[in-house]
This record gives sequence, structure tokens and C-alpha cells, in this order.
Amino acid sequence: MPRKKQSILSIEEHKTPVDVVVRDSNLPSPDGKVHQYGSIVHSKATVRSILAEMERNSQAFVSKETMFYIAEELSRRMMEKFKRGYSVELLDFGTIFPTIKGSISETDTPGKIKKQFDVGFTPSDNARDALKNLTVRKVRRPQVQHCIYYIENMFKPEEKNLLQSACMARIIGKAIKLGGEKSGIYAAAVGENWNGKLPVRENWIKMKHITQNKPSALEFYVEDLSPDFYVFVVETSLSAGGKELKNSVIMQTGAVLVKE
Repeated sequence: MPRKKQSILSIEEHKTPVDVVVRDSNLPSPDGKVHQYGSIVHSKATVRSILAEMERNSQAFVSKETMFYIAEELSRRMMEKFKRGYSVELLDFGTIFPTIKGSISETDTPGKIKKQFDVGFTPSDNARDALKNLTVRKVRRPQVQHCIYYIENMFKPEEKNLLQSACMARIIGKAIKLGGEKSGIYAAAVGENWNGKLPVRENWIKMKHITQNKPSALEFYVEDLSPDFYVFVVETSLSAGGKELKNSVIMQTGAVLVKE
């Protein structure tokens, strides 16, 4: 009996698996909980790489150089239209347009309004449909770039998580060097029966005298804290490589007993 031919339309399109990275948000939340957000791991396809691929697969009827010239000229003319206030259709991906970020008032000056100009983008239905071709292969956490290992009294290093008021303390960790406008070391009282919830920022006490600031160690003078259990918070805007980050990173110790 002859085999029945399978319709091309019935063949399922090949799905592309992608990895999703889940990160903790640094933005404060009203409930004090750490919220998370995800990002898709992806590679970047440039115009040059796509044209080179077309040339390798003999899908181009003209040279790669000619196609690149046409692409550059098209891009230049599209940018000129955008500069003149047009919304511009980006082939079959969507539409880019000038927009205003945030709220304005009719009494605002033109100069003030102009500062809120931004770039808007509306994806096309085809672009949204293309997402159906992606599947989640793996959900993972990113490699830890910043972390605190422990805190100690510099004069009694054998006593971990135990400090005295008005003593010199050392925090040992990874990528903890301070940098940025909001950077600093803070103490937040949490009490003996701490539930793991970090107190609101208004109740943090900033340590003012920092004597060493290195990626692996911070040394500072413990301000005159009342006897209690504290969480020491480190905030920095430096990456593990020393570059300034857009958003600061917040790390914290476990509960530390501060004695008189």
C-alpha cells in the first residue's frame, strides 16, 4: 500500500529553545519582599552577518557589498524621516516613532517638554507571532557577581557575626567595592527574632567612617549602635569588573549581634 504523502502545511515548524535568566530586582517594594524579573538569553544578528549568511547560502543575486550599500542608504533615509518627526515602519518588525516620556502640563515650556522626548516602538503582528517559535529550554539564575561571605570584628576575627559598638569591622565578599552616589555601608536593626524581611531604607543607619574599600574587603568603624541584632547592608553601583552600573546592587549580611 503506498505511503500517504504528508502535507507541507502539517509539518510542525522547528522550534527554537532559549534560556531564561531570573534576577532579583533592586527596586524597593512596599511589602519588603524581593521581587524577580526575567530576561531571555539571545545573540545579536547584525546586518553584515545576515548578508554574509545570504551570500554563503547563495540566496543573494547581487554582491554582499551592493546589498550592504542599499541597506545603509535605506537606513539613512529612514533616519532622516524620523528626524523630521515621522513614524517609520521598520520593514516587517514594527513602527518606530517619537513620543513623550512621563507627564506634562499645558503650562510647561517647549524646552521642558523637549527634554521628555523619547523613542517609541510598536511591534508588528508578525513580530509578535514570531515569538511563538521560541520555547523555554532552561530557567536559571545568573552567576553571582556580588555577594557577602561574612562580617567580623577586626580585633576578634574568630567571632563571626558578633560585633561590639564602636569597634572596627570587616566585611569579606565578592565585588563589594563601593562606588556610585548611593553607595555605602548601612546597619538596620532587625531584633532577635528576625523574619528575613529587610527594614525600610529610612531606618538604615549609614556607617560614615570607611577605612578600606576593596572588591573583596570593606573595613569600617561601627558607629555608636545600641545593643541589638542588625543586618549590615552594602550598596554599590560598581560591577565585578569595576564599571559603573545603571542600577545599584544591594547585598546584606545575616543577623549580626552588636554588644556594648
